[in-house]
Amino acid sequence: RRMKARAPPPPNQASAANRIHSEHKSPAETAVISDQNLVSMKENMINRSVDLTVILPSGVEQKSTVQGGKAVMDLLVDLCSQYRLNPSQHSLELKSSGTEQPLSYKPNTLIGALDVQTVLLKEKVPEEKTKRPLPRVPEKSVRLVVNYLKTQKTVVRVSPEVPLHNIIPAICEKCEVSQEHIVLLRDGITGEELELTKSLEELGIKELYAWDRKREPSRKASVSNDAIEKEKTRLLGSFKADRSSSK
Repeated sequence: RRMKARAPPPPNQASAANRIHSEHKSPAETAVISDQNLVSMKENMINRSVDLTVILPSGVEQKSTVQGGKAVMDLLVDLCSQYRLNPSQHSLELKSSGTEQPLSYKPNTLIGALDVQTVLLKEKVPEEKTKRPLPRVPEKSVRLVVNYLKTQKTVVRVSPEVPLHNIIPAICEKCEVSQEHIVLLRDGITGEELELTKSLEELGIKELYAWDRKREPSRKASVSNDAIEKEKTRLLGSFKADRSSSK
């Protein structure tokens, strides 16, 4: 007696077996499929054309169509060559259609990999070289002898080219005199008051007398002992000369 042949499996069982086989693919097979997808995506980016709005440094807008496989740096060179610009003095700012924020990219990034719609061709602003400060010229100064409080004397180093009112603070600090009460005199004998708008060079002096109106009763009281002695010597010399000539 002949045995009946086994019936073929139902179609749905075959598809289920195939599904089970696909779900249990090895990592190596999955990696191959993933790499194939990446290659396919790159090919699509390279092959597709990208329509761009190019804004020149002058503000003029131009339409341009480029291949997605072109690198950003190559696009810069092409645009600069087309509009007779120097690539080393310009840069590209890329903006997408959905945002006004600039897109980040590397020089070798493909245009097709960016969602770019607007390209700004911008002129680089040259960085100003840090200038070394010029050497400071030493300020000219002289030793000014200041007589004050009848017998006191001090030395202040000041500029001979500035008006006297500019050096009053230094004199007051040295002599411990208030600026409100100080008066500068040419000498302690005549009591001639100096013009504060003139400098030591203009007045032709390297010594003066500081009169403190609050402490001293009169201008002549501000003369130093040295000045008194000089005046006495001058008068005594004149007296002796007169006596010699009369004999």
